Amino acid sequence: MIKYFAFLRAINVGGKNLIKMEDLKKIFESLGFKNVRTYIQSGNIIFETTEKSKEKIIKRTEKELHKYLGEDVLVFLRTFPEVKAIVKYNPFSKIKTAPSTKLYVSFINQELKMKLKLPFVSAKKGVEVIAIKNCEVYCITAEVNGRFGFPNNFVEDYFDVAATSRNWNTINKIIT
Repeated sequence: MIKYFAFLRAINVGGKNLIKMEDLKKIFESLGFKNVRTYIQSGNIIFETTEKSKEKIIKRTEKELHKYLGEDVLVFLRTFPEVKAIVKYNPFSKIKTAPSTKLYVSFINQELKMKLKLPFVSAKKGVEVIAIKNCEVYCITAEVNGRFGFPNNFVEDYFDVAATSRNWNTINKIIT
C-alpha cells in the first residue's frame, strides 16, 4: 500500500465548496481507498491505495468530487515520502519570523517553466517566494494594511498555474 496526501483546492474556503470532513472521507472510501482520514477542515486527506499512478488517482477523485459538489475541485497529490522530504527540506529553518509573518507551501501539479531570482518579493500581494523545489513553492507572507498576503493567488497569477497552499504548521503536523 502507498500512503498518499491529497490537498484539495478551495474546499471550505469563503463559503465555497462546503463539505463535512466525514462526507469527504466517505467519498474517498467509495473510491476504494483504505485508512482514509482527514486533517482539519481545509481539504487535507490521507489515504492508502495500491494504485501507483498519481494521474489516475487525481482524475478519479476530481471526477467524484465534481459529482458530489457540482463544482470542479483540483487535487494535488503527494506520497508520504514526498511530504516527509518537504518537511526535511525546510527552507524556513533559518528565517526569523514575527507575528506579522506566516509561512506557506503552495502545491502545484507541474514543475514551473519560469525561473525566478530568489528571494522574490511580490510588489503588491505581501508574498515573498524564498524557494521553489520540485512542484512546491515556499512563501513567506507579511501583514499589509492589517491583512496577510496569501500565496495561492500570487502563485496562480504570477506563474499561470493552478495551486493550493497550506500553512507550514499544517504540513509539519499532517505527517505525524
